[in-house]
Amino acid sequence: MTLRKVLKWAPLGLVLMALLVISFTNLIILIQLPFYKKFNFLTHLSGRENPETTLIVLGAGVWRNEPSGMLKCRINKAIDLYARDRGHKMLLSGDGTDNHYRETNAMREYASLNGVRVEDIMTDPLGFSTYDSLRRAAEVFNIRNAIVVSQGFHLSRAVWLAKSFSIDAMGIPCDTETSTFYYHLREIPARSKDTLLRWFNSPSRKNRDEIF
Repeated sequence: MTLRKVLKWAPLGLVLMALLVISFTNLIILIQLPFYKKFNFLTHLSGRENPETTLIVLGAGVWRNEPSGMLKCRINKAIDLYARDRGHKMLLSGDGTDNHYRETNAMREYASLNGVRVEDIMTDPLGFSTYDSLRRAAEVFNIRNAIVVSQGFHLSRAVWLAKSFSIDAMGIPCDTETSTFYYHLREIPARSKDTLLRWFNSPSRKNRDEIF
């Protein structure tokens, strides 16, 4: 095969390779968890949960220091679980490093104004991504039992990551009208990214501008 032919087919080869990697890495998560889905993704709790369970709320953006609609949904669900003694602590994880974008500050203020005791709130301002948040939940905050609160499209990846870091995790979905096709589509490359990060055991970021 001549060099010209190699160059002609190279883009197609790269596309096929990318599709193969995306498909394989997504299957890692989607095949492992569905067999246990009825145990890991719950719409209600039995009341027999571990009393040391921590409610983990993953960031989803703030606007003018107010949690976004998607993030409010997550925090409200966690507040409801907290009020029903389904978790004794709450870890709010997001990007809190920018003076003009303090996600964790907004999350903490919202939770505390809605019935969560300040002493029961932990914040992680270095939770730049789902991967960072759950790795740090295990390694920095030493969480071993958790309920992860997020939208349904996100829970497969979040619970899979939590379990990979030795957290005994369940997922509680919070679905709103904002859970659109866009977010489901975005989740496909996100699963691939986090699967590869986990395979290579990448450390969590110390700076929001770091590239994995």
